[in-house]
Amino acid sequence: MISKIFIIAKDGVLCYSKSFFGSGHKDKEIINFLTSINHVGKNVGLGEIKKLNFTNLNVIYSYDDYNYMYIITSDIDDPEEEIRDKLELIKKEFDNLFHDRLEKWNGKTKQFKEFDRFTESRIFIPPKILLAGKDGVGKSTIMDLFPGETILELDDDMNEIIQKTINLPNLEGITEFILREVNLQDLIGYSKIYKTLLDSADIICIVTNSGAVNLSRTKQLFYELKQKANKADFFIIANFQDLVNTSFEPDKISESFGIKAFGFSAVRADAKDIIYKIITTIVKISIIDKIEKKYNHFV
Repeated sequence: MISKIFIIAKDGVLCYSKSFFGSGHKDKEIINFLTSINHVGKNVGLGEIKKLNFTNLNVIYSYDDYNYMYIITSDIDDPEEEIRDKLELIKKEFDNLFHDRLEKWNGKTKQFKEFDRFTESRIFIPPKILLAGKDGVGKSTIMDLFPGETILELDDDMNEIIQKTINLPNLEGITEFILREVNLQDLIGYSKIYKTLLDSADIICIVTNSGAVNLSRTKQLFYELKQKANKADFFIIANFQDLVNTSFEPDKISESFGIKAFGFSAVRADAKDIIYKIITTIVKISIIDKIEKKYNHFV
């Protein structure tokens, strides 16, 4: 997932930046590091840097005819060719929009602020959340709580995917996410068929009935799925919490599964508000907080 974009002039001055996630409070230190290491490389005869690989981050570089430096930082698991394609798209569009200004740049960065419209619409990749559960646990009901049209799409392998693109108004940097629904047993039993779906998921929410019988079977399926999903973070949405005599509390479910569980009841009048809060919390934990932590250790 792309987290930051930097465009730096030949004199080392930042002319455009975009942080999709988090506060960007360390951007100055990151830019200084990225420009300095590139400068050192050229001075000792190694040429321009094309990419840097860190434990949790990839840094991809490109350059234009004006010696401007274009940089994208992304997750270590993101395919480099896809990120580089995005970077070349940025470079091409930036030149198309600001060709005359680049030749005689006056050092004012506000004139490039309008480039946000392009990066937000063409470069930003919304987080993908997979809603997986057995039949009858309420995953479709949860999906229906979110406004918008449910779209039936085909993935690269021509498998049907039920999904919605949903606005997320209460998080800095992330304005929307993609929610996809799939049967948990199908996801495991036909993992080769659903490989693209699994590989692209940033978060997998296991929806379960909170009763003992369903939890036991779901736990077995969760352990099987965890072996097949390479990068996704897992969470539990423990539905049917309204059945107080048979449902286990979220803390007990968290302890049993070893991952964070959120209690939920789809029949409550405020179910829509609650599910928004749950998803917002999940995205903050899994994406924003993790990215902030990565950059805090970057420099």
